[in-house]
Amino acid sequence: MVWYDREPDPMTDNAAGAVLAAFEAAQRDDLPPVDCYRAGVEVWRRLHPNQTVAHAGKQAVAIILAARFRLRVEDA
Repeated sequence: MVWYDREPDPMTDNAAGAVLAAFEAAQRDDLPPVDCYRAGVEVWRRLHPNQTVAHAGKQAVAIILAARFRLRVEDA
């Protein structure tokens, strides 16, 4: 069965690593959380200039949250 209404998993995109790296670098610099997420979104937008700001934000935040959730589950 094929699901046509589902978007591709952003974690499989080539930009995922760069998004996470930007987010983590912002965290290491002790930036506020909003600026950490913004850093990830800016990387996504730079690598996907044809996407809307809203879509880019959704994709980048999905990557960041998925990575953070996995880390918490493994650490528990």
